[in-house]
Amino acid sequence: MKKLGDNTIIGIDHGYGYIKSASSIFKSGIEEVPFRPPFDKDILESSHRVYVAGQIRGEQMTDKTLTDDYYNLTLVGMAKELKNNKTHSANNIMLSVGLPYSFFSEQKEDFKKYLLRNKNLNFSYEGEKYHVGIKDVFVYLQGLPVMAQEVEKYKDKTVTVADIGFRTIDVITFRRGNPFYDLCFSIDKKGTLDWAGSISKYYLQKYQEDIDEEDIQCIFRKEKCSIEEKKSQFVKDLVQNHVREVMKVLEGKTGSSSLILCGGGATVVKNYYGNASRQLTVIDDIYCNARGYEVLTFNRLKK
Repeated sequence: MKKLGDNTIIGIDHGYGYIKSASSIFKSGIEEVPFRPPFDKDILESSHRVYVAGQIRGEQMTDKTLTDDYYNLTLVGMAKELKNNKTHSANNIMLSVGLPYSFFSEQKEDFKKYLLRNKNLNFSYEGEKYHVGIKDVFVYLQGLPVMAQEVEKYKDKTVTVADIGFRTIDVITFRRGNPFYDLCFSIDKKGTLDWAGSISKYYLQKYQEDIDEEDIQCIFRKEKCSIEEKKSQFVKDLVQNHVREVMKVLEGKTGSSSLILCGGGATVVKNYYGNASRQLTVIDDIYCNARGYEVLTFNRLKK
């Protein structure tokens, strides 16, 4: 969260797998329940309805405005960010968000209207009341925030930013700080969810049993998991194959420019790609998009 005069800038990264603010992360899933459970954890109350947020993962919709899910998840993201900054209310909020490259032109205005439909909101999250006043919504390209934070370093170079997310891989190439459109694109359904689905399929074929997604995520992060070492190594080999395949595609399509990786998949690449064959920078800060959206809006309003 950033302050500029009377304005409060809050960046939200609406990922298909996880929602991120500048200081929080939770699963992109929410479900309405018929009555309030006897606990506060993950409970959102809004417009006389009760929801459990962040415990499941929602449907991977191309258009995020088709249901109220991402709207309500935005409330949760704002609540978490406000609480982290020791407040429960803010007026003149400049909500700063992003969309994948391939969906951006088609969905930008609809997504803005979707998030602006109620400008004054009173809701409760985890038993605490919040009031927010949304003044405006700014929608940016995913991947652009990295350049917003690294612009001085790469302003005289050609650099490609690849945001490896849960569903999409968004690629933007900059020449002297400006997008070069022939080398900007999204690869849909090739993110880490696709990797996990493929791993689950081959694991079932190999061992005639299912693997829990949490174990796959632990292996992505090179953390301990609940399966035995032989099976874990099988999964690690599959992960390495996926990473090599994606890097081959990215290096083949982006020419000789420097490559910056961000998004949740960037950590997986860092863990399993090994020595890069060319200049490669991995930004494994999972909050970089949300923080970058805030930087973009701050600089925009400051002019």
